[in-house]
Amino acid sequence: MDATARADRIVADRLRAAADREPLPGPATGADAVAIASSIGAGSPHADRFTAEVAAAVRGTALALEAARPHPTDLWAAAAAEHPDPSVWFEQAVLLGHPVHPLARSRGALTDAEIRAYAPEHRARIDLGRYGFARRATNQPDAGTEVPPVPVHPWQARRRGLGAPDRVWAGAAPLMSLRTVATGRWHVKTAVDLQLTSAVRHVSAASIRNGAALAARLADPAKRTGIALLPETALWALAEGPRGDDGPDLAVAATADGPPDPGLSALVRPAPHVVGHPRAVPLAALAVRCPSDGRPIAVAFTGDDPASWWEAFVAVALAPLRLFADTGVALEAHGQNTLASFTGDRPTSLVYRDFGGVRVPPGDWPDLVGDLPEPDPEKRLVKLLAALFPTTLTSIVDAFADWSGTDPGKWWSAVAAEVQGMGLESWIAAAVLRDPWPLKATTAMRLADNPVDDIWIRVDNLLAAA
Repeated sequence: MDATARADRIVADRLRAAADREPLPGPATGADAVAIASSIGAGSPHADRFTAEVAAAVRGTALALEAARPHPTDLWAAAAAEHPDPSVWFEQAVLLGHPVHPLARSRGALTDAEIRAYAPEHRARIDLGRYGFARRATNQPDAGTEVPPVPVHPWQARRRGLGAPDRVWAGAAPLMSLRTVATGRWHVKTAVDLQLTSAVRHVSAASIRNGAALAARLADPAKRTGIALLPETALWALAEGPRGDDGPDLAVAATADGPPDPGLSALVRPAPHVVGHPRAVPLAALAVRCPSDGRPIAVAFTGDDPASWWEAFVAVALAPLRLFADTGVALEAHGQNTLASFTGDRPTSLVYRDFGGVRVPPGDWPDLVGDLPEPDPEKRLVKLLAALFPTTLTSIVDAFADWSGTDPGKWWSAVAAEVQGMGLESWIAAAVLRDPWPLKATTAMRLADNPVDDIWIRVDNLLAAA
């Protein structure tokens, strides 16, 4: 089967699965992904747009499959040789993106040539320009009058008509998120005027304002539960006039000089190896199977005792649940934001990045803005559960079970045992172990009038029978 046919089958299967669980306008009928998209969108005023998005996702998925390469025998050695940042190999090994989103490899307005030039699954390398805009700012108060140049993705720089940059980080590598790149020492989250999966990927004023504060104040509680948070520095060009995109209370992030331009802003984080995590692997990468033999990346680390390795991994992966129990703060701990840090071949802690999806108790965090403060603890827990259980852990369990020919319940039993040993409050334990899990209805959202507003559904709790 050629790459286009395989890609069509992958996207079609995701659409059929969505039709089985989400409130969609029409049924999933049709022989290919585009026909199914047209069918499930029938009656929606957004059906034509959605069908075009699905066609783009098939195209992007086919390009990703064409770029697939066998995994090396020694993954750590390959990672060290691939890039000065050893996490890059694992980030770029993730071919198919989000495990349930129908538009996981939709790349907005990018051409095929641009996808190959900029997308991580194509092992891209770019020169990341840094621009000394006349009016720019940072959220670091100790920067003084010398604000560093603002990193701008090369595609964005051309779109915005920027000239030659003042400085360049050469050989930067896109991470799992196309617009976030590794320079060697830094991970830089840039802004692009592109719809990637569900939204145009700017850097909001809320992200500029909240990230540094969250990383600093939450660092010690997170460390106690086995999580290292990557701190953030924000840099941005100042917009020429007021912007209403983020609401009036977000217009000025850290300076009275004017609002940040969300399309010419960036968040800069240290790479994991710089802060003591030289073997950091995104959780999503652990489920990635070798194109030649089908072995998941996680299995490469398990040695002769996969059950013991899995128990160690589960203890590490559930650290965000311990943090929630201790602080009420819910990390959006999905496979892209959350990395396992290894000692040898053994996972020993987590690294977490990107605070845009975090939810916090408002009374404890009065200085945060936007939708991060959430007074309802059950709604906060939804964010954590949806990211960690029905997507990330399910993908890894399925990969383990398929490879080993075992019942998935074997692996879920270890997860249940770890949760039961945490001594959680009864309502939290019930939400994790018994009640149906929340999941974002990403297909229904694309067909809604406001496609970035969350729609939540409930799916089977795979721990209930473990």
